[in-house]
Amino acid sequence: MCKQKHIFLFFVISYFISTKYVAFAQLDNTYLQDKININPSDSNRLGVSVNVFNYMRNTEYFNKIEVGRTLFGYQLNPSLFYQANPYVKLQAGIFLRNDFGGENPYTFAAPTYTVKAQKNNFSFLFGTLESALSHRMIEPMFDVARVIENRLENGFQIKYVSDKTFFDTWINWEKFIERGSPFKEQLTTGINIDYTLINPKSTNRKWNVSIINQVMLSHRGGQIDKDSINKLYVKINTATGFRLSKKYANKFIKELRFEPYLLLYKENSSSGMLFDNGSAYYINGFVDTKYLGVMLSYWNAQNFIAPQGTAVYQAQSIDNAAYFSPSNKRELFFVRFLYQKPLYDKLYMTARFEPFYDFKTTDIDYSYSFYVSYKMDNGFGKK
Repeated sequence: MCKQKHIFLFFVISYFISTKYVAFAQLDNTYLQDKININPSDSNRLGVSVNVFNYMRNTEYFNKIEVGRTLFGYQLNPSLFYQANPYVKLQAGIFLRNDFGGENPYTFAAPTYTVKAQKNNFSFLFGTLESALSHRMIEPMFDVARVIENRLENGFQIKYVSDKTFFDTWINWEKFIERGSPFKEQLTTGINIDYTLINPKSTNRKWNVSIINQVMLSHRGGQIDKDSINKLYVKINTATGFRLSKKYANKFIKELRFEPYLLLYKENSSSGMLFDNGSAYYINGFVDTKYLGVMLSYWNAQNFIAPQGTAVYQAQSIDNAAYFSPSNKRELFFVRFLYQKPLYDKLYMTARFEPFYDFKTTDIDYSYSFYVSYKMDNGFGKK
């Protein structure tokens, strides 16, 4: 199908769904995000920060693209910080991940270090980033399970966050090489721009309208390695969409949202893939009620690959690289149920149940997950 037909179909489907419900492209991941807070009143102060993340994610998947598994355990990230002035904070600690039943005491352990500078709405981070779900990327572009398996990202990051704008760009340097290394260097860079065009707070309009642009670039290469097996590549994914939302005060329905996307995939260098470009539609409807959130998602993709994306959306199997979906096409329909709430001060709980239907195989798979997180920053003295 030519690009013009893709774009036309994208907006036709978007309009059809919007007449039935209002939606949101992604479930609320606020309680699963990372943030290093800078308070001007903490200038010249030492302190301790503790992040604890308990997880249980079970994917009962029996399809050939992604076979189900269970991730069950906890992450612990204690650190010390020093805020040098109202704008700069240095933080260092250790990150530990323990998967229950594992052979070793800890599945993963690594030091963390961040210097963060923030003034007004701008912030710059060097070292360990505000990572994973904090980037607010959509699931086909960025794997929701990264918050468990690949939470640590190291590199640099620039953010601008205001009432109207969320801007996040970063480089995550994943694999460093020496001269003669038997593998290639790997890195990921991304950009997320979410800009509000119409805000009910500043206008008489009832609806909030935002435009969203996301870009992910995955690179494998280098000049000084001795890896002659793996080929160089640059894979680029883009997503362009908009959000239409409305909030309600003191009612059973708290918020309605509609958010469709057009996604593109392009590989600029050959890695031996069967195809080097593709496209997809990702159309979502979300209603947040007094008790839980419900989201409907439709995914229709042709020749689509996103190296950092959630595996079940891809045309290529994560378990068998030689297997591709029939005609390299994926068509899925998700129904998601979300429940989250603060349990106590700084302690948060999130639970999800997410079945989906595969139009090609007519199979129904599902996943469920449960998360409990604790976040604490406590200054304990003046230097």
